[in-house]
Amino acid sequence: MARVLITTLGRNWEIVPEILGWTNPDLVDFYRHHPHRQALDDLRAAYGIEPVERVWIITTDGPDIDTALHQLRVWRDAVRADAIRFRVVRVSGIEDLSSLAECRRMREAIHQVVFRGFMEAKPEGMLVLSLTGGRKTMSSDMQAAAFFGCRALIHIVGRDDKLVKFKQLDVQDFCRPLASYLADAVTPVVVGRHARSPLMDYPESLPRPLEMCVHKALQSEAMADASWIIYRLCVDQTPLLDTLEDWFKTASNLAANHASRIIQQETSANFLALYSLPPREIQRLKETKLGVALGHHRVRSELELLRRLPKAELHCHLGGALTVEEILDVARALEEKIKKYQAILQPWLDQWKSRLETEDVALWGHAMDWKALRRPLAGVPEPIPVAAFILLFQSCPHVLEEMIYGPYLKEENFVGIGFNAYERLGDLQGSALLQCEETLRATCRILGLKARDHHVLHLEVRCSPHNYTRGSLNPRCVVEIIADELAMHGPESTILLLIGSRHKKLDELRDSVALAEELIKENGRASHMLVGFDLAGDEKALEAVKVRETFLPLMERCLHATIHAGEIADASSIWQAVYHLNAERIGHGLTLQQNPDLLERFRDRRIAVEMCPSSNYQILGFRDAHVPGSASLSVYPLFDYLQKGLRVTVNTDNPGISRTDFSKEYHRAGRLTPNGLSLWDVLLLIRNGFKAAFTEAPRRHNLLRKAENMILQVLERGFDS
Repeated sequence: MARVLITTLGRNWEIVPEILGWTNPDLVDFYRHHPHRQALDDLRAAYGIEPVERVWIITTDGPDIDTALHQLRVWRDAVRADAIRFRVVRVSGIEDLSSLAECRRMREAIHQVVFRGFMEAKPEGMLVLSLTGGRKTMSSDMQAAAFFGCRALIHIVGRDDKLVKFKQLDVQDFCRPLASYLADAVTPVVVGRHARSPLMDYPESLPRPLEMCVHKALQSEAMADASWIIYRLCVDQTPLLDTLEDWFKTASNLAANHASRIIQQETSANFLALYSLPPREIQRLKETKLGVALGHHRVRSELELLRRLPKAELHCHLGGALTVEEILDVARALEEKIKKYQAILQPWLDQWKSRLETEDVALWGHAMDWKALRRPLAGVPEPIPVAAFILLFQSCPHVLEEMIYGPYLKEENFVGIGFNAYERLGDLQGSALLQCEETLRATCRILGLKARDHHVLHLEVRCSPHNYTRGSLNPRCVVEIIADELAMHGPESTILLLIGSRHKKLDELRDSVALAEELIKENGRASHMLVGFDLAGDEKALEAVKVRETFLPLMERCLHATIHAGEIADASSIWQAVYHLNAERIGHGLTLQQNPDLLERFRDRRIAVEMCPSSNYQILGFRDAHVPGSASLSVYPLFDYLQKGLRVTVNTDNPGISRTDFSKEYHRAGRLTPNGLSLWDVLLLIRNGFKAAFTEAPRRHNLLRKAENMILQVLERGFDS
């Protein structure tokens, strides 16, 4: 790893100090008085030019070159540039480039030296190529040699009106800043930066290794000391040029063949456009790990990268979508209605204020029965009492958060708390708050806008309309309000799934199925957005096999089906969901690994698994790289499923309850994966989300293409965390 400058040289030895005066201003601050000194400094910084420590000079034979090299040597000694290693390569038998054969031999020499410099500088060094010096053909050959890649191609431009006086300068004049009257006589410019050719990423396609085409040793002609060596290079043949030219002829098939090899090695295909990236970019995607680093800055940059990526969210419950701050925002939508009942509410609210002022909320808040707030006063309809209570915390939302979460505010405590304790954290939202049009609309607006902010292109929202009818609404009206608001504020592709609950009476499940049937028959916005049905709740309360007959009407109408299974029950729950209810997707599926045959069927039939890393971690407990106390817990199965070719997706479940969002879930998935998830894995998970979306094939195709283009734009801007 070195910082290398390569330049050609003719009769004008001054070219080297002119270049080094810009790259190494500490050696000679040659451009100190230049009228555009700051711009030159900014240019050097913009291209990341650091002081050069090795200089390769390519030149010809002849007495004029002898004179130029002598003067350059005198200058080098005068400025005491001993820290810079000068390597002069003189091409034998060429004094003047007067024939095609001589030009080709010089081109071979330039390519050989640039390849040497490339090998010296990689992987973290710096290679700068100069287009100034020697014949114009030599500059052209140097530009062609940028095939190997360089930090910058630089040139020195001069002013004709000051050229005569500039040529009168002697060696000593180049050992100090240019005099003011000549300060802008010459100016360094950067022609461009060159990434190495994509061909360099296909070494297996080379006719022969490039190292075999380069002269193994240069013959030393003169060696004053270790930092000044003149080599003689005899170029009788052009093996490097011949190899590169043969390589170019086969270039058109390299990318396709390479992509084919990668796809054949993988259990699941990623976005197709990714396979057209240069192999080094693909390798970077596979080596860039997310979720491992613990530093605050690194975590923040990883989350920002994840936020910029497109996503499909398949498993998000409306009833658990709000954070504490958002619960307050939704409660404010009822301020006018609260005023209407203020006289009745005030004594009750005063009691709460007194408790909040005199008691330790951390002690009693966590054990409180939040459901008791729903109808505490006769004559005040839901959800006004709940909203009025919530608004007591407008100036201190952190107190409300402490009351709800208690010890779970510390991440090391919010792990493996069980299903019931987890559900209780949502008792102040969902059916407690969404009992009127105002709060429904406010919640949907918040969720939709948040999805857009995290670049969710496809959003599937699950809701239980019958749970929101204790105010003045009926189930059908609830669905219409949700559909209307999400259509206005959610992603362009937003759909609804109705939920049927296992832990309630079977008649209530039948009512939910009947509502879905009723809406499907109509031609309104709600019917177009309603595309699927979900069976949720405690798997042990009602097995899937017992609700098949209830589900038949939905199957007859070909409504999409996703079933919560394998979250807290064994793999038989998953089997029943697939074979009795024809589930196309499974929510959670954590115990699928218990049944290898069923897992194989999932892979073959492309049944998707909707995994929700945060809620899975919080309810059941898994090993998290960022939580030392979780080290003894079991490993989250997501990566194992992904390696086995399952269509795994990442989702939020209840983003408000889990204190997560659409981007943090992918980061959590990395945290729960030993050694983290690679960015390549994350992009595969994202693609799986779009492939498993409950939407018609043309829209799914368009979403995939849009997501693919967004990903390429993100990668083009840079993805280093």
